[in-house]
Amino acid sequence: MTTDPVRILPLGGSERMRISLAGLPATLISSHPEFMAYANAHLAPLRSSESQPASVEATLTWHESCPPTDRGAAYPELATMDRIDRDVYRSPTEIAWFRIDELPSLHLRFAWDGRCLRVHGDFFLYLSRNPYRDWLTRGLRRRYLERLRRRRFTTLLYYLLYYPCFWVLERTRDLHPIHAAGVELDGQVVVLAGPSGVGKSTLVTGLAGNGHARLLSDTFLLHCGAAVCAVPEPLLLDAWSQRWLGEAANNLSRIPHRYCLSRNGFHWPKERSSGGGVSRLLLFPQRSDTHYLRPLSPANARGRLSASNLIVNDLRRYWAFASVLELLDPTALVLAREHQLARFTEEVPAFELGICSKVTPPDVAQEIHGLLDTGADAVLSSARP
Repeated sequence: MTTDPVRILPLGGSERMRISLAGLPATLISSHPEFMAYANAHLAPLRSSESQPASVEATLTWHESCPPTDRGAAYPELATMDRIDRDVYRSPTEIAWFRIDELPSLHLRFAWDGRCLRVHGDFFLYLSRNPYRDWLTRGLRRRYLERLRRRRFTTLLYYLLYYPCFWVLERTRDLHPIHAAGVELDGQVVVLAGPSGVGKSTLVTGLAGNGHARLLSDTFLLHCGAAVCAVPEPLLLDAWSQRWLGEAANNLSRIPHRYCLSRNGFHWPKERSSGGGVSRLLLFPQRSDTHYLRPLSPANARGRLSASNLIVNDLRRYWAFASVLELLDPTALVLAREHQLARFTEEVPAFELGICSKVTPPDVAQEIHGLLDTGADAVLSSARP
């Protein structure tokens, strides 16, 4: 029996880096130098020198070829596993997942012993399934090929590291991911939620640039009820956002990588960052031609937060990822998520916030401080019939 040749990119020895996400130790391993250089830049706030055993160990093998057409020949261990889906195989302790959602050239294998989740990813970069045409196209489109590689790095980090860490934290600490940003103002945590592009990154960066504020994170938070933990990632800001921030943009350090939607990536200073706390206020910012602050009921806030989690592609992909791992070791994670989301919106007063160019970050910060000082609960009570 024959199979397609698999060409592994000829590189040096594997590089290993350690991180800690919400206190969970994890290790990333790969012999692809460009990917690891990007990972070092992207994951800088999470880098760790601790030597405790990893709860997640992720390895990436990079192939400069199309995926093998004969899956059974390329992965003989599948013969001893149950096929429970067209692209999912399971044994008592392992899962093999092929044709990953929006990245079908990624193949993942998982092993879980109750203490450490081991993830191995095979990623195949190709321009044609015909070997000769693939070789010819690579020669003609060298610059495009380099950009194509870099465009895959962020998604690979999610599948290899962020999502496995989320899954272990959900199972072991009842911490669940939400698409939201967080900032600590005078020791009080404010959460800003909503889909992408509504102004969360802009607003949270503007707030963190004032006074003694500290930034949690701007894309994901992990929560158990009102308690939240930071998931530090690069701040992604477009040109409008950078102009609106004014002097607060001086606190940012640029990452040498171009992100989607014409946004640049930045890191916030570590000394002005926070690992988390108890939420005192939940805001849903949105860009508008007028400025407003409107209270939301717990039921409305829960619906808005749940909807934004489902709209955002990065989190929607995680739900599928976690569902595949549930086939390996079932736990009622969906019920736990809904329970903690209900607790969160019942315990934390919520408002929707209109942002326009006429309002500056200090203006918004003053308004939020007013809510925190006078008690957002009192504002909500007066607004209810």
